Amino acid sequence: MMIRMNEYTTQRTVAILGARMGDGAQWVTRRLSPVGNASAAMETVSFLDSFTPSLMPRTSEHQGLAAGLHSLGARLIGGRIDALQTLVIGAGASTPTSLAARAVTFAVGQAAMKIPDQENETLWWNGVRAGGEILRATAISGALYDGARALRGRANPSRTQLLITATMVTGGGLYWAGRRLKHRQAVIPRWPVEQTASVPKSAAIAVGVSVVGTGVGKGYVLTRQGMELYFGRGWGRTMIARTANAAMWAGAVTLVYNAAIAAIGRSNEKVEPAYATPPESPLSSGSLDSISNFAELGQQGRRFVTDVVSPGMIEEVMGEPTITRPIRCYVGFNSVPLYQSGRAEMALDELERTNAFDREYLLLVSPTGTGWVDQTVVEAAEFLARGDVATCCVQYGRFPSFLALQKVGLGRSQFRLLLWGIRQRLRERPPEKRPKVLVFGESLGAWTASDVVMSQGIQGFDHYGVDRALWLGLPALAKWSRNGMATGSNELVPEGTVGVFDRHEQLAALSPAERDRLRAVILSHDNDPIAALRPELMIREPDWLTRQQRGRNVPDDMSWLPVNTFWQVMVDAANAMVTVPGKFGSFGHDYRGDTAAFVRDAYHLPSTTEEQMERLHEALVVLDLERRERLKMKWGDDIEQPWSDRFSEERFSGGVPLETGRTSGAHWFR
Repeated sequence: MMIRMNEYTTQRTVAILGARMGDGAQWVTRRLSPVGNASAAMETVSFLDSFTPSLMPRTSEHQGLAAGLHSLGARLIGGRIDALQTLVIGAGASTPTSLAARAVTFAVGQAAMKIPDQENETLWWNGVRAGGEILRATAISGALYDGARALRGRANPSRTQLLITATMVTGGGLYWAGRRLKHRQAVIPRWPVEQTASVPKSAAIAVGVSVVGTGVGKGYVLTRQGMELYFGRGWGRTMIARTANAAMWAGAVTLVYNAAIAAIGRSNEKVEPAYATPPESPLSSGSLDSISNFAELGQQGRRFVTDVVSPGMIEEVMGEPTITRPIRCYVGFNSVPLYQSGRAEMALDELERTNAFDREYLLLVSPTGTGWVDQTVVEAAEFLARGDVATCCVQYGRFPSFLALQKVGLGRSQFRLLLWGIRQRLRERPPEKRPKVLVFGESLGAWTASDVVMSQGIQGFDHYGVDRALWLGLPALAKWSRNGMATGSNELVPEGTVGVFDRHEQLAALSPAERDRLRAVILSHDNDPIAALRPELMIREPDWLTRQQRGRNVPDDMSWLPVNTFWQVMVDAANAMVTVPGKFGSFGHDYRGDTAAFVRDAYHLPSTTEEQMERLHEALVVLDLERRERLKMKWGDDIEQPWSDRFSEERFSGGVPLETGRTSGAHWFR
C-alpha cells in the first residue's frame, strides 16, 4: 500500500511539474514571439527602431532605456486600439471578421496619411496624419497576430515547436538589432568619450524597463478594480471609484517625487573642502562685507564667488593692463526672504554695495535648475572686459534642470524683478554713466531669462534696458522659442535682430552691420537634444529633419517616426551633458568650445588679436581642469590656492572657513 502511495505521489508530482513547465514554456513563447499578441509585431519593430541613428551616442544603459520606452509605447498604443476594435466587433469574433476590421483600420489610417500638407497648418492636422500612420501599423500588427493564431489552430504545433520557432525569430531580431547598432555607432561621433553599447545588455535593460512599466500599469488596474468593488456597482459609483484611484496614484507619485527631489536638493547644502572659505575680496558675495551670507549661497554659489579671475591673471593672459578687479554677486536659494522679490532685492543691494553700476559692463545671469552658472562664460567675459565687468546671479532652485521645471515660473519672476530694479536705478544716472546691461543664460537659465526679455518681442530689450543677450542651449520648451521669436518668424521680432547659430563661423560670416543689428544671439548646436525636445515630436516631423542640408552633427540616416522619435530625443537629452574636464567641445549640449568667441562677438566686448584669443582659450582650459581637481578634494587634503588667487595683487582679510560638511539649509525649512 505504501509503495502504491509513493508511486501515485511521484506520478502526481511529475504531472504538476510538467504542467508548470508547460505553462512556463507557454509564457516564454508568448513573450518571445513577435506575434504573441495583437501589438507584439508593433513592439518588435519599435524595439528595432530604437537602434537607429539619433542625435547622441549612447551607453548600454541609455540604449536599453530607449528600447524599453519604444516597446512600452507601442504596447500601450497598440493595446488600446486593439481593445477598441474588440469592443466594436465583440470578444468572440471570428478570424475573418477580425481581419476585416483590421482592413478597415488600415484603410482609415492610409487615408489619414494621404491628407496633403497645408501652408501654416495647425498641429491638429499633423496629429491626424501621425495617427493615421499609427493606425496602419497597428492594423498590420493585429493582422499578423490573427493570421498566426489561425495558422496555429490548424497546424496544432507542440509547445516545444512553438518555443523553438519563437527563439529562432527572437535570435534573428537580436541579430538585426546588432547590425543596426553597428551602423548607429559608425555614423554618430563619439564625443567626449567613446560610449559603447551591446545588444545583450541593452536588451536586458529594455526587458527590465518593460517589466517595470507593465507592473505599474497592472498595479494601477488592480487598485482601480479594488476601488470599484469597495464603492459598489453603478455608473456614478464607478466614476467615483476611478477618480479616487487616480487621485490616490497622483498623490503617491507626488509624494515620491517630492521626497526624491528633497533628497537631491539637500546636496545644495553640502560644503566642499575647496570651497569652504569665504572670498577675501569685498567685491564678491559671501565676503565679510556682503549681506549675502557665504553659508547660504549653496554649493553652486560658493563655487561661483570663489573662482573669480584676478587682475594679475587678466594681465598675464591678455597682455594688457587690467582695468579693475571683476565683481561677482550671488544670492542663494537658502537666503532669508520668503516673498518673491526678496532675493532680487538682496541682489540689488549687493550690486550697489560693490559699486557694480560704475562698471562698463553689467552681466546678469539666470542659472540652471541647480543654481549652476557656466563659469567658462563668466571667466571669458572677465578676461575680455579686462576686469571691468560685474556679474550677478540669483538662484531659484536646487535640483537638476529636468527636475526643476516647476521652478521656471519662480526663475522668471525673480529675473524680471532683478531686471526692473536695475532699470529703475540706471534711470537715475546720465546715459554716459550707465553700464551696458548684458544677459546670459544656459539651458534652463536661457529659458527663464529669454521668456522675460522677449515676452513682448525685441521691444523687451528696451523695456528692461538690456543691450544684448547670449543664450546657450535654449530649450525648445521656452515660450518665446515656441511662438517663433527664436527664429525671427514672429511679427514682434524684426528681421536680423535675433540670430540662431550652430557654430561661430556662421556668426563671423555676417557683415559688421548685420552683427551690430543682432540683439539676441542664440547658440544651439544642431544635435543638441535639449534644444530639440518638445511634445510636438510625437506627431510632427521637425524642421531640422526635413531640411535638405542637415546640421553638421545630425545623422543623414536619422528619420522621423510618430512617438518613437520623441523617445529617441528624450533619451539623448539625458546623455547630452557628458563633458570631459579640459576638453572643450562643440557637440550636443557642450558649448565650451564655442564660448570665448561668442562671448566676445555677441556682447561686442573689446576687440582682441588671434594671439590673445589663443591664450584666452588655454587659460579657460586650465581653469576648468583646476576647478575639476578642486571638486575632487576631500576634508584633510592640502587645499591649494586657486590659480586666480596666485595672481592676486591685492590681499584682503578672509572670513572664517566653514568647518561643517553641510549647512543648515533654507531658514523657512529649519
